[in-house]
Amino acid sequence: MTTICTKRRGITIGCRVIKNIRRWTALLLLILLFRSAAAQDDLAKLFTDSASARQPVAATFKSDRIVNAQSNETVHRHDLTVNISHLFDDLAGSHGGVKTFFGLDNSTDIKIGIDYGFTDRLMAGISRSKGAAEVRNGNVYFNSLTQLWEGKLKYRLLRQTADNHIPFALTLFANAMLSTRSALEDPSSDIHFQDFSDRWGFMGQIILARKFSRNISFAILPTYVRRNSVAFMDENDLFALGAGGRVKLTSRTAILFDYFFPFRSKKSKDYFKQQGVDFYPALSVGWEVETGGHVFHLSFSNATALLENQAIPYTTRSWLKGEFRLGFNIERTFTLGSKRTEDVQ
Repeated sequence: MTTICTKRRGITIGCRVIKNIRRWTALLLLILLFRSAAAQDDLAKLFTDSASARQPVAATFKSDRIVNAQSNETVHRHDLTVNISHLFDDLAGSHGGVKTFFGLDNSTDIKIGIDYGFTDRLMAGISRSKGAAEVRNGNVYFNSLTQLWEGKLKYRLLRQTADNHIPFALTLFANAMLSTRSALEDPSSDIHFQDFSDRWGFMGQIILARKFSRNISFAILPTYVRRNSVAFMDENDLFALGAGGRVKLTSRTAILFDYFFPFRSKKSKDYFKQQGVDFYPALSVGWEVETGGHVFHLSFSNATALLENQAIPYTTRSWLKGEFRLGFNIERTFTLGSKRTEDVQ
């Protein structure tokens, strides 16, 4: 082509055309190269965002408990958590007031427990509780269980994802409670233990939870409570519906609440009412403070017991009568294995 051009009058023009074609071709290739690189960046960003969006939402609650109720959270893999909980007596009413320094002279229940995370989904724990025994009118024994041991399991079946592909968290919880106190001779009592199996009680829960924003979380807890030995006219099997929530105030503080409504039969309620015993839903509110490896809860509750096996069926104190108490929970976590990878917030 170049040789032919040199023999004609348009040699200069022909060479210029060839040079222009080469320049435009190089420019076009350069543009295509940049567009290809940009497209690859956009595609990589798309996959990165998608992978990040499918990550599980972290810290729906900051502890495996809300106040007295269970949360959807579990202890992380290789973490060991030590819990110390305390409930004082009533601030007011017949059990409170100045004479008992607004309930601080007495304790209705004390619990010490440890929990261990086998995986990020499965934890197990054991605890020892004083037990919130209560006798009314001197002869009605309906909640006499003390010296309580608890074993528990919790498994995170579903975890909420950041893109709402899974819109809520679902956790399963179960425990077994054993009373080691001495038996009573009274056959109408709940501690007239005839067999070792009579000392046992059990609870199962489905915990549905959702983190609606960085500051608001909510949970619903359908609950089944089984007590192998109960007082006369009490019920061995009891269903309840619980709810709980967390409102974050600052990066390290939050307001908490939980509530349980037990579905006790009218026949049972009427009988105990004749004996001077009224049952109420258990309502607890709390203030949460996180300080490094510690989570501290300061709470007020009309429940006298720390274990749900007692608190749900046996809450007989009323907020409206001033029969609620100060409580606290201190939780300390120790990491026994390699450091875990944090979830997205």
